[in-house]
Amino acid sequence: MKVFLAGGGTSGHIHPAVAIADELKKQDEKAEVLFCGTAKGLESQIIPKMGYPFKVIRAAQLPMKPSMKTVKAVREFLAGRKMCRKLIREGKPDVVIGTGGFVCSPLIAAAHKERVPIVLHEQNAFPGRSNRMMSKYAKTVCTSFPGIEHYFSKKAKIVFTGNPIRGVFSTVDRDACREKLGLSEKNTLILAMGGSLGARTVNQAIVELAKVITDPDVRIILSVGKQRYREVVEEAKNWPKSIEVFEYISDPETYLAACDLFIGRAGAITCAEVQAVGAPSVLIPYPYAAQDHQTYNAKTFEDAKAGILLPDDQAVEKLPGIVKELLEDKERLDTMRKNARGLAIYDAASRICDEVKALAR
Repeated sequence: MKVFLAGGGTSGHIHPAVAIADELKKQDEKAEVLFCGTAKGLESQIIPKMGYPFKVIRAAQLPMKPSMKTVKAVREFLAGRKMCRKLIREGKPDVVIGTGGFVCSPLIAAAHKERVPIVLHEQNAFPGRSNRMMSKYAKTVCTSFPGIEHYFSKKAKIVFTGNPIRGVFSTVDRDACREKLGLSEKNTLILAMGGSLGARTVNQAIVELAKVITDPDVRIILSVGKQRYREVVEEAKNWPKSIEVFEYISDPETYLAACDLFIGRAGAITCAEVQAVGAPSVLIPYPYAAQDHQTYNAKTFEDAKAGILLPDDQAVEKLPGIVKELLEDKERLDTMRKNARGLAIYDAASRICDEVKALAR
């Protein structure tokens, strides 16, 4: 079986695509996978390091409002579609997969023209523009949250598969992780992460939280991201000493499984990882995410009583009170942990691959 894959712009589109490719290769060693993406996109840095062949195509993001950039985006789309049609004719893939982002639109449109079956995967509770627009060409759309079928074309088969993440999140042992981090039964670990680029609001809210959490048995770990690490370390000289500042956490599964409470953004991959380990959470959606999709993601947790949705503009003021209340209510934390696990789908990549194989020519 030969598969072409595209999805990029952000890691939230790229890593699910890699997880799907990995599962396809796991199930069939002879499976051939080719990734397509832009030369300047994050996918051009990540995919080759994963060992997969990568072809550069042309694509540009379509502006939300008409402007001169719209003309350029349409021109790049048409050029990219032409390039992809040539790649498809030469490579003859059995199925084409798109995981969202503007970079996948030329490949999906080309696959439609060349009559190649298409599978889309949507990571968020509010679908991105590319997947919504391209769903009219897809045979199957795989979703990560239930109840979003109405956003897609009625022509497509909609399958709730979940969000594919690294398998280690489904096997990690909480007790072993706490022991690894030197946590005793009396210790409480609060883990705050602002994402790969960091989040100023999350940082400020954690500082305010640390001012009211005086229990020496409570540890607060803040991962600030590589981009702002030096700046934050300088700021942290004036912060409460209970905050441990990390530039980057290379094994988030260890810290997520060990923590008693997670505080951070509500990106699709973060949400899937929090679900998998069953971490109680306070989710602070990034307010400038496309179509405010992180708020939709966080609302899924709140509706399931698996987490708390805290708007960005209220985080600094309200986080300390929310966390103090949660830490005094162990029963509620246990319920949130159980409900978070109830949202998890541990075989998402396998479910998606089942749909791909069903369409393979």
